[in-house]
Amino acid sequence: MTTLRQFIFWTHLACGLVAGVVIALMSATGVAIAFEAEILGWLDRDVARVSVPAAGRPRSLGELAAAVGAAHPDFKATTILVPRDPAAAQTWQMGRDRTLYVNPYTGAAFLPRSGAAHDFLHKLEEWHRWLGARDGATSRARLVTGVCNLAFLGLCLTGLYLWFPRRWSRRALRPLLWFVGRYRGKARDFNWHNVLGFWSAPVLIVLVVTGVIISFGWAHALVFRLAGDPAPQFRDFRMMAVAAPALPAPPAPDAPRLDADALLAAATRAFPQWESVGLNLAASAAPGKPADVVVFEPAPFATAGRIQAYLDPWRGAVLKKVSFADRSPGLRARVWARFLHTGEAFGLTGKIIATLATAASLVLVWTGFALSWRRFFAKKEPQPSAAP
Repeated sequence: MTTLRQFIFWTHLACGLVAGVVIALMSATGVAIAFEAEILGWLDRDVARVSVPAAGRPRSLGELAAAVGAAHPDFKATTILVPRDPAAAQTWQMGRDRTLYVNPYTGAAFLPRSGAAHDFLHKLEEWHRWLGARDGATSRARLVTGVCNLAFLGLCLTGLYLWFPRRWSRRALRPLLWFVGRYRGKARDFNWHNVLGFWSAPVLIVLVVTGVIISFGWAHALVFRLAGDPAPQFRDFRMMAVAAPALPAPPAPDAPRLDADALLAAATRAFPQWESVGLNLAASAAPGKPADVVVFEPAPFATAGRIQAYLDPWRGAVLKKVSFADRSPGLRARVWARFLHTGEAFGLTGKIIATLATAASLVLVWTGFALSWRRFFAKKEPQPSAAP
């Protein structure tokens, strides 16, 4: 008769054998892309940081636009990100594909140095999410990674159950909690599997559950349903969209709209805790639309400090602002799930912890396969005959 422990053991083993390779691939790519922002920032350090002149002041955005246009006549900025840090370059973007780092004191504009690394890391991200499938988010490969993520959750939960010793004692717990250097072969693999599984399980469960939320529409909708909110139409960055308010009447029929410098000044006055301000030039110039501004204030992760603001394009007054705290409980929970999955929710420390746990899962897959191989295929050593 099969006991409960035996049933859970074979379930654990089956999940590992079926999903182990995909889990290892997702874990390896997850480790590789965990510090993408830090890697790209380091590669761009020579162009993203500037020397602050002793008596110099930043040029106006109009002057910078003239300098950028002279050096890059085919570049038409659609957004400008202005940092508060005086030693940081401004980030000018044309659509989503072209970026320039602009020195606010000299007007010199430089292409990112991290282009090749960015493309490589983006490709790894595609493999992490949907095994590099050409169809991307709509591919069947995304379903495969999602199902393997569910299997990974099953591995974590059943593994925790199997970890508990049948008899509690210091001798029984020691090889389950700490590495034993003298162990070799099967004993070593079993020791590593138990120790890494126990210490990484709490973090891995958070990473896997949030991965399920990202992978499946039903899990995404469940977050909103539990919070009592309707699920948004989109599951990507578009769920953060804020409808623009009605445009007030201009002060005069032919009154000119405020330029970029005036909009920047109005935004920094309205949000004194700003760390950076993003000006959506394309949207702000559209007739019948208010000025579109994004303000970032200090927060554990960028989205938590993001404020979407719409300004009167003639007077600079704030017509509408939506901060992270103004969002619905469901949307806040969904955003937290996104950044818990990467560890960014707790800053650099969280990313390090998440990366270490993910790296531990690679060892868990390897030791799990090794133990399975010994169970099914390895030749058993002959047992010595009993002494008379």
